[in-house]
Amino acid sequence: MVTDTQSEQPFSLLKVLPAVFTVAIGMLLTMMDTTIMNVAMPTLQHHFGTSLTTIQWAITAYTLALAAVTPLSGWLSDRLTSKWAFGSAIVLFTIFSVACSLASSVGMLITFRALQGLAGGIVGPVGMALSWQLIPQDKRGSLMAILGLPLVIAPIAGPILSGWLLQHVSWRAIFLINVPVGILAVILVLLFIPQIRSEQKDSLDWVGLLLAPAGFLSLLYGVHELGSHALTTLTTGGLIALGAVLLTLFVINELRVENPLMAIHAFKSLRFSRGMLVSWLNQIILFGTTLLVPLFLQTAKGFTALHAGEMMAPQALASFVGMIIGGRLFDKFGVRAAAVPGISMMGIAVYFLSQITQATTTTNLVLMIVLLGIGQGMSMMQISTYNLSVAPKAIVTRVTPMINATQQIVNSLSVVLLTNVLSQNIKYAMHHSTLLNLKANIIVAYGHTFLVPLGILVVSLLIALTLSKPKKKA
Repeated sequence: MVTDTQSEQPFSLLKVLPAVFTVAIGMLLTMMDTTIMNVAMPTLQHHFGTSLTTIQWAITAYTLALAAVTPLSGWLSDRLTSKWAFGSAIVLFTIFSVACSLASSVGMLITFRALQGLAGGIVGPVGMALSWQLIPQDKRGSLMAILGLPLVIAPIAGPILSGWLLQHVSWRAIFLINVPVGILAVILVLLFIPQIRSEQKDSLDWVGLLLAPAGFLSLLYGVHELGSHALTTLTTGGLIALGAVLLTLFVINELRVENPLMAIHAFKSLRFSRGMLVSWLNQIILFGTTLLVPLFLQTAKGFTALHAGEMMAPQALASFVGMIIGGRLFDKFGVRAAAVPGISMMGIAVYFLSQITQATTTTNLVLMIVLLGIGQGMSMMQISTYNLSVAPKAIVTRVTPMINATQQIVNSLSVVLLTNVLSQNIKYAMHHSTLLNLKANIIVAYGHTFLVPLGILVVSLLIALTLSKPKKKA
């Protein structure tokens, strides 16, 4: 059970809001580094004189490390308190960011990126659980929406910031930019995050600790390799099969032990399971569209990488507006009032994206991007808040690592799924095109690819209609 020395005092927005903003800044710091490297790949490849396949490990190592350490975050939070687990992880993340900037070889860079990921994997789940403990139930829709900002801003702002720093400073700056933000985050943690002690001092689930990272790493790396190798190859298929077996054993272990590393038994609740399914489906849409739209702008419209990134900026602003609206709807009417119209808006935007042609103007594209952003803002964080609200409060520190770990898998799957569909559609378009209509057919190929997320949104909407408002707890 989690206890708070201030739990008997009346709610104060002025006391809680700085703490929530502090958590959001810490989460943004680590989430930004998930995408900030994407634009830097060619520069780093040239600087270190290595292949693209090798330098991509600077991204892969970070992502795999995030997934590997996430299961341990709940136990660390209970042992160290949320404040010290969160703050210490930010300190280590900042230190390893400096180490990345000083790397003199590609091997050093990949190593320090993995260490960065190990620290960053603690920040997200501990931050979510910490905020959940601070915010009363009737204010969670509005205030938890603040924590959704890193989720929508990071995939969009990361490439823009990276492009600007590469053009005007150097590749080392994409890591050094973390230093002032990290220092600010640590100061804010010391000032505004209260000590919330947990009465749970459980022994560490060593079997779960061994099975979970090994399973997540095998599955994620296998999924990552699907982008360039067939499922039937020994390495790819073997890793995915091994990951599935290890995670199955992990689930069995978590359901049987007295003090599990992750709260797998929360899935016994149909309300929680339905909410998580909607969250996963919407996660595919978020990462899928932030991948497809910039690719379309560069390959079909001829935009530069920086210009394509700037075109995505309205999505982040629109998401912020959507979060404010969705948070208020959630607090007043429940999750369906925010999720159903939000998912519907995303569906409308993706439908129009599936109809793009050579005649589609930049203005129309921006309108689609804005509508997509509003829908994502209204629904995504509100569904995450709902999922935590229907999970047992006493185990919230073990639920958030599970949510974060599964999201890493879903994100990887979404990239593989949509890139493979896009590749097949472009191959078909090129095979059935002449020089005169090649560009038009490639644009149509993108449109056909958007039909996949459109179908996913329809399923997500149908499930969202079944979500009910949780009863207030005494």
